[in-house]
Amino acid sequence: MSRKWIPVLVASTLAVNLLGTPPAAGAATSPDGGGRAIAGGTPAVRQSAVSALASPPAGYTIQGIDVSSHDHNLGPINWAGVVAEGNKFVYIKATEGNDYLNPFFNGDYTAAKAAGLFVGAYHFARPDGRDPVGEANYFIDNMRWAKDSRTLVPMLDFEWPYWAGAPTCYGLTPAELTNWVRVFTDQVKARIGRPMMIYTNTNFWNPCTNSDASFGGLLLDIAGYTTSRPPLPAGWATETIWQYAPGDPSQPGNYSKNVLKGDYASLTRLTSPEVSIAPPGPRMPRRPIAPKLR
Repeated sequence: MSRKWIPVLVASTLAVNLLGTPPAAGAATSPDGGGRAIAGGTPAVRQSAVSALASPPAGYTIQGIDVSSHDHNLGPINWAGVVAEGNKFVYIKATEGNDYLNPFFNGDYTAAKAAGLFVGAYHFARPDGRDPVGEANYFIDNMRWAKDSRTLVPMLDFEWPYWAGAPTCYGLTPAELTNWVRVFTDQVKARIGRPMMIYTNTNFWNPCTNSDASFGGLLLDIAGYTTSRPPLPAGWATETIWQYAPGDPSQPGNYSKNVLKGDYASLTRLTSPEVSIAPPGPRMPRRPIAPKLR
């Protein structure tokens, strides 16, 4: 994010208008695309003053961040510094599709826990591959789910495709997309015994799922880079996490900023020490998917 001194009101308007807009055909790929959890935010939004919000929104006291491989552009993450800034939790990108593992995931996972953070893994969904069971199994096999009271429920990053020329809603119908999400999340629950969280943006979820309201029983991480909480997708009455500002991997320590709705005890309830991982179920045939920029 470039520290441009533009009025927050203008920045908020930009965020509302642009966040969640699908990439235009032939448009340049976002420099931090490749599955970074930014809910399809465009470079224009990422460079607004909204990104510069340093303090959590009013009423939220538990802070956290999310990171991916792009947050290593300037070197290792200073996890002690992350804790010193008041953060209590982090979500780290683990996988994308059924063949990409973030090369920094294992190191970040270990270091973040050693620093005292609650740690969760997220998977960037590739429904265009039409293999929800395979993706779920790949994620589970690599996400290091642990019965240690420090591991957060896993998260599905479900947002606009990030590559140039990508079809709207991955080229799938609302019914196909909602079925993909249902199969993926059901498979995760079947294997770890715990419902997962969905990270999305209302401007993606509602048009691409035809405002499907049947997922409200799952936890929600809502992305909205505005000064007040954005409208929630169809089906959800409340959020668990709000990602209120994106980070900028070209600046040291500038990570995507999150807040938890609730107190510290609410955060501990997002762990699940009493369950274990079941073996994978049958794998659905898959077809090749577009190359990834990670």
